[in-house]
Amino acid sequence: MAVPADHLSKVVPAQLAFLGIYNPSLGTTDDTFRDQVVFYYSKAAKGRAKGNGKQAEADHDRQLREDENEKLRQIGLAQGMVDFARSFSNGEAVDHVETEKARIVMHELESGWWILASIDLTRLPANVPPSAKGTTASTPSIEYSSREVSPPTLLLQHLKRAHSVFLLHHGTSLDEIYVKMDRAKFCNILDKFWTKFANNWDVMLHGSPAVDVFGGLKLAAGGELGMGVGEEEWGSGEREVLEDYAGRTEGLVDLMVSRFGEPSAVQQLDPRTATGSKKLVDMTPESEPWMGSGRYTGASDGVVFSGVGAVSRASLKDISHWVEWIYAHGEYTYGVKDSPNSDRRKRRRKVTKTAAKSQTPETSRDQEAPTASTPKRPAASKNDSYRPGIPPPIVVAAESSLAKASSSIDAQNTESSAPEPVKASLGDSETWVKYLTLGYGTTWGGKRPQASRQASQQYGDSETDDAHSHMGDTSMRHIDPDPDVDHAEERRKSQIYQENTGYFIVGLKGDMDNEDEDEDEDEEPSWNNRIPIRTLQVELNKDVSAEFPIDASDPLTPASYRTQLIETPPTLNPKHTRLRVIVYVHRPFIYTFLFENRTESLTLAAFYRNLHTYFSPLHRPLSNSTAPTRVAARIDDASSPYTTIASNTPNTSPIFDLVYDPRTLTVHSSLPNIPEPGSLSAEGLTGNWSRIDALNVHSQILSTVSTTRRSTTEIERTCKTGRGWWVVWMRLPPSHAQDAVRLKERQTSLKPSKTDTEQTEFDACDLREAFLVRRARDGWRRGLALMRGSMWRGCLV
Repeated sequence: MAVPADHLSKVVPAQLAFLGIYNPSLGTTDDTFRDQVVFYYSKAAKGRAKGNGKQAEADHDRQLREDENEKLRQIGLAQGMVDFARSFSNGEAVDHVETEKARIVMHELESGWWILASIDLTRLPANVPPSAKGTTASTPSIEYSSREVSPPTLLLQHLKRAHSVFLLHHGTSLDEIYVKMDRAKFCNILDKFWTKFANNWDVMLHGSPAVDVFGGLKLAAGGELGMGVGEEEWGSGEREVLEDYAGRTEGLVDLMVSRFGEPSAVQQLDPRTATGSKKLVDMTPESEPWMGSGRYTGASDGVVFSGVGAVSRASLKDISHWVEWIYAHGEYTYGVKDSPNSDRRKRRRKVTKTAAKSQTPETSRDQEAPTASTPKRPAASKNDSYRPGIPPPIVVAAESSLAKASSSIDAQNTESSAPEPVKASLGDSETWVKYLTLGYGTTWGGKRPQASRQASQQYGDSETDDAHSHMGDTSMRHIDPDPDVDHAEERRKSQIYQENTGYFIVGLKGDMDNEDEDEDEDEEPSWNNRIPIRTLQVELNKDVSAEFPIDASDPLTPASYRTQLIETPPTLNPKHTRLRVIVYVHRPFIYTFLFENRTESLTLAAFYRNLHTYFSPLHRPLSNSTAPTRVAARIDDASSPYTTIASNTPNTSPIFDLVYDPRTLTVHSSLPNIPEPGSLSAEGLTGNWSRIDALNVHSQILSTVSTTRRSTTEIERTCKTGRGWWVVWMRLPPSHAQDAVRLKERQTSLKPSKTDTEQTEFDACDLREAFLVRRARDGWRRGLALMRGSMWRGCLV
């Protein structure tokens, strides 16, 4: 039987197959082997779990056993490959294995803690010639391609970055966290973080892989803010403001400022009209919010102020990676909306079988889409059996009461519209009055005054109407909501407005301009919800950690601090500490503040509003001094950014650069990102290169980084890609002059000793790495020829 054409034409991109974390020391015997695995994620098991509702319980148990066996088999196979490779690689562990269908990477995150990931390669329909007579194709032919799949070096860097962000929220090492918690909570925290990471992990080449492979702190296009006299145009004044705020704010240890993208159209208007007006949000051309839209960090994005030096560069690097996740995912980033230290999960509400049986399909449809003309629900049967001590389901009780109320209203409306029937002799109220008064009421006192009777009747009718109206309002509130509002659109407008005016994504919740919300400060439950507590485990510099002492004998120290210091004396020279983090967002900047963990001012809403008021005037000058356009103008004034050619004809081909400094852990790059598929820049219609050119250049840089890491003697390499791009790699002296002089003296010594040689090789790891990329002179003609050829092939197809 021939395979359907639609099945053959389907392309399945590469994706994560499974991800696991294990420690061989947790289970040394065959019976305890399963205890080695503390986290395991399988995409196949997750897909089967979605369809288990309609399957038999026996099939479900069988699938669980198969998934468990598959997990143990993959972990055991990974350990076997590591042990086998160590036997002939001088004790070094293997980091990746390539197969026909998958790419497997493994890495020892810490001593004894391993991470394992398997990537299914892209599946493409194979071009198979027609089968010969008498033969049938039972299965479709599929080809597996590793094109556009991230190489092992980049995949391992993604895992290392995720591990660093995990430790940033929970502790200094996995051993410390495992000892501090019980195994169940430890596994729950791992599952909470790594499952979110696995669901969002893009294993294809995206963004700027050349920058991601170094794993450093990415600087903005113009680097950090200027310093001193003569750097006013580059933000030296803004730097002084930030440093002054860090120095005089009580409890503030350090702060970092990052820039992503460009200011909005509303922010570029007159400052007097660009703030404080929600009507301008409707006029803005942005179709989606600036933050949380899944955008990757651009070439000009990065850190513009890396702090005052209190926090180590390694911790600043991890914090910058977490801030990049906040820019991409918004409040759904790990550690923003939900507390990282909470292992509680949302429990699904269980529906009893009686409730499921009592709700008919019509009832369920009415609950999903309620209308004003809701048909009458069937009343609940009185013979329904429930468990003793458990009341009937609330939904069934509400349905029955609503049905009775609607039936009574319909009956009254029918009686009022129908002609008044002849009353029985004993059914009239006046007849009863005559019998009870023996006729004296009509003979002696006359009839009841008409006005009083009408008033009483009107009063009774009003009570009935009020009860009916109350019942109608209650039912209408559940059946047909009054306002027809698009809540998603309102949230989008509210977020755009907050991004333009500034708000706290980690800190005080609510509108910064509405001070009426502070009147409920005494209400503790709502107040705790408005200011969530988030902490980060950071490393302080040795020379700065002593600048924040807390003396128990100081009268200015709060009483709670003094009590704790007396009970638990401080350790000598603390290096790692837990700080309170506050994240303030004001497009296009994200401010990250690190406070001491018990700063009392963080519990006051006035402090957050003062911070918002203090940094609002700084927004416009900071945006102007860090604009990428001004960066290009300054580089153009200093030296020409274009290629040097002998002819007088202008060459518009720019030179892209990338510099990584291992001492400061910073990356500065002007390489554009890989264009998204389907965009104009991906086809080469806008920008400096197409998607094919970008993939070609970034792949060459990744290959160069992977091969040059194995040898410390090579200092320069030049190559030309198949798309006509020159890629030059080189090693530069360290960032500090004294280190460069010392290294040069050791390398130029006449008789270097073995110790000096080893020290020289160690210092080679501190050398800076730089890439220069430009298009060759014949690259434009070749690129146009290839583009035209692809266009003609597309037309012929």
